[in-house]
Amino acid sequence: MKKIYFSLLISAVASSVAFSQSLSFGVRGGINIAKETASSGSTSVSSDSRVGLMLGTYLTVMTSDKFGIQPELVYSSFGGSASISGQTVSDSFNYLSVPVLLRYNLSENFNIHAGPQLGILLSATSSAGSNSVDIKDQVNGVDFGGAFGLGADFGSFNAGARYYLGFSNLIKNVPQGLDLKQTNSAIQLFVGYTLFKK
Repeated sequence: MKKIYFSLLISAVASSVAFSQSLSFGVRGGINIAKETASSGSTSVSSDSRVGLMLGTYLTVMTSDKFGIQPELVYSSFGGSASISGQTVSDSFNYLSVPVLLRYNLSENFNIHAGPQLGILLSATSSAGSNSVDIKDQVNGVDFGGAFGLGADFGSFNAGARYYLGFSNLIKNVPQGLDLKQTNSAIQLFVGYTLFKK
């Protein structure tokens, strides 16, 4: 999946740049208000929220006044927390995420965007109190999902809000006979600064 995704990404960006009317590159940072959802059959349970960091870069390629493509490279922290027997247990899943978003400008300052996102797992831990356990070998190395949101641009500065929904099962080895799935989701709030514009 990773090879196919990155091959399509390179093709899409290359063709968009060839026909671009404007091109901009910048940096962006913010937070993920993340949750985990565990489901079995028709029953699902969501964790409490966990706040994590998102930090990265973006390239906006506008092929017309209204339409464009926006690939990003982002360090993004997901996970969730829950109270078990009076103790807070928190999972942290840290990814190198690559969203590829189609962008539509509603006006000079506001846009909507949506598209697929691929995350490559960098680390995974489960913490309770002062104790932390590495669980990377129990978590799938790739998280694939979709993102959509609203952005605002004011000169070199920008800001936005986005929702991410993971489609991939985080559980690496599901016991045979069990219909068990765990997924990521997050509300993402961010601000950014354009370093280069053409």
